[in-house]
Amino acid sequence: MNKTTLHLAKQNFKFSSAHFLIFDEKSAEMLHGHNYQVEVDIFCSSEDAIGGKGYFVDFNVLKKIIKDQCDIWDEHILLPQAHSDMKYQESANGKNYEITFRDRFYSFPINETIWLPIQNTSVENLSWLFAKSIFEKMKSLGVEKVRVSVEETRGQKASTEVS
Repeated sequence: MNKTTLHLAKQNFKFSSAHFLIFDEKSAEMLHGHNYQVEVDIFCSSEDAIGGKGYFVDFNVLKKIIKDQCDIWDEHILLPQAHSDMKYQESANGKNYEITFRDRFYSFPINETIWLPIQNTSVENLSWLFAKSIFEKMKSLGVEKVRVSVEETRGQKASTEVS
């Protein structure tokens, strides 16, 4: 079976988020942010892509799914919920997370914080979570696989394929 790949890399496929990487039991980056850029490859059968209608699916449908995921993470603090050294609770007023990470203490607004089900907020994990999320939404369109690249700075990115 022949395959077709659609490539989407729009300027507005971006999100700006704060995070820090945890390297080992003693070292971690300081909290900082990136203007992440996202590229997506969408795999489908050539018969689906060029048969009947002459195209696979309206690009606007795919772009909305990608942009919606970018918007979820945009202007948020991304934290690794699955890391054993990351502890948090809601503040007494219910508006903030009080977070301890080893000898650090943070207080972030709940509505600006996203807990991700990962050990580390690396581009490897972000590309995997992003790919997993959009693939679930695109499967019903006949998408067979997606490849998502998340670039944290120019020339520094990770890609993940999900099918």
